[in-house]
Amino acid sequence: MLDYPTLKPVFMTRDGVRLAHFEAGPSVPRKPPLILINGWTGDHGIFTPQITYFARSRRVVAVDLRGHGASDTPVQEYTMEGFADDIAWQCRQLGLEKPVVIGHSLGGAIALALCGRYPDLASGMIMIDSIVMPPPVMRDSAEVRRLLDGIGGPDYLAVSRANAWAIGCDYDDPLRRKVIFDSYILPPCENTPQHVAYSAIRNFVLNHDPVPAARNCRIPLAYISADVPLVNRARDLERLKELCPQLVVAKTLLAGHFNTLEVADQVNAMIDRFLSVGMRK
Repeated sequence: MLDYPTLKPVFMTRDGVRLAHFEAGPSVPRKPPLILINGWTGDHGIFTPQITYFARSRRVVAVDLRGHGASDTPVQEYTMEGFADDIAWQCRQLGLEKPVVIGHSLGGAIALALCGRYPDLASGMIMIDSIVMPPPVMRDSAEVRRLLDGIGGPDYLAVSRANAWAIGCDYDDPLRRKVIFDSYILPPCENTPQHVAYSAIRNFVLNHDPVPAARNCRIPLAYISADVPLVNRARDLERLKELCPQLVVAKTLLAGHFNTLEVADQVNAMIDRFLSVGMRK
């Protein structure tokens, strides 16, 4: 139903921590290259159709965030700034010149932190269904408190699985939705240790301020949304547009949070359009 080639991880060690990435592309690629950033409790597999499609013409590097996927999972704090510093280091080590940074879910917030902290690194950025500018009241909401308590509690795996299933939403054919979940969403979700998941989401919700990075981001910028009520309520694209007037917004039709897999043709077409037209701005 979703048949894609399997890539093998490549490891680089930063300060004793192995960071994994997956790479594909032609021997003489078009520019710019793409660097893909997975979301919370996910891995590079969320971008499998994009890797397959864009590697026909471009160098594509998909990371597994520290603590996620094939990367090491040290006991430490996991912050947006720390993830961003890892990826900037990986870009330097890999010789990625002016990549377009694409982040899914929490990966979009990390992409913004990356491009704000390192304003000369990227030539463009795309965020896909990311909560980028959560309103302050969200920190004190009962919904967020329940999530943090659940992720930090004894039923971590059950809460994490249920959250991942629910945010996928019920648009796709039931059998296809289950195949996507079982093949690409559940394995990295169950593989992410509790200390990683809890630290990352707690630091994002309670301690991360995206405004300085947004103010410092002047490259072409796009946001691709899905039909997820929670994300729609919490992302505040109007505020992001105030800080980044170059922002362009698009939406996939009748797809949940994992739209990169569910409606890959729509996402690929939007990325293609941004690369060919949006990058001129």
